[in-house]
Amino acid sequence: MWSVSKTKVHEYGQRDGAETVILLDGIGPKFRHLDRMINTLAEPGRRVLLIDYPSTRQPIEDLVEHELAPAIAGADIPADRPLYFVTFSMGGIMARQYLKHHRPDNLHRVVHIAPPNHGSEVSDWLRKLWIFRWGFGKPGQQLVTDENSLPNQIGPANYEAGVIAGCKSIDPWFAWMFNGPHDGKVSVESAKLDGMRDFAIVPSSHYLIMNHPRTLELTRRFLAEGNFGEG
Repeated sequence: MWSVSKTKVHEYGQRDGAETVILLDGIGPKFRHLDRMINTLAEPGRRVLLIDYPSTRQPIEDLVEHELAPAIAGADIPADRPLYFVTFSMGGIMARQYLKHHRPDNLHRVVHIAPPNHGSEVSDWLRKLWIFRWGFGKPGQQLVTDENSLPNQIGPANYEAGVIAGCKSIDPWFAWMFNGPHDGKVSVESAKLDGMRDFAIVPSSHYLIMNHPRTLELTRRFLAEGNFGEG
């Protein structure tokens, strides 16, 4: 593990001569929900970098420029080996913003899991509360569904993107905020991304989706083949 500014980079798997997967978590507290995904990704011949950025401290654009970009630049990623991204929730918006401005030549494929690609209906409502603004900072207020919000302004994927959405909620107190299927934080429709190569739905809630066996299987397949194999 090493640090760049306030960001910590945790390294797993093989280093020398290996392809690289950058793993980005979402906003707020971390609950070690990425362990199974790390084990899935860290197969022979692959290096996994979990970039733990301070997700509530700065606007997303600043987090990308001052935390994520320097961490990736300092990670000694081989330019002649494939580079992948796997993201959860706001990590998907971070990756989209990064790739819009810093796309590496060796970028291969990206899997976005439960991403608020068109914002989150929950953020639409909770941003009105001071405790939400205090706890989730400027990034939480940026993850809204307004057409002028950052997620809606980044633009389509110009890379091989696979998107996995959840459709089962364990948060009944937020259900009234949605029209249509959702994972308790992000609607299935909001997860969709213009330009994506494939799309899949997993029967899971937002914070459990990274551990779902189907998510792990779909992620593994997309990184290897560029599709989810469900068409």
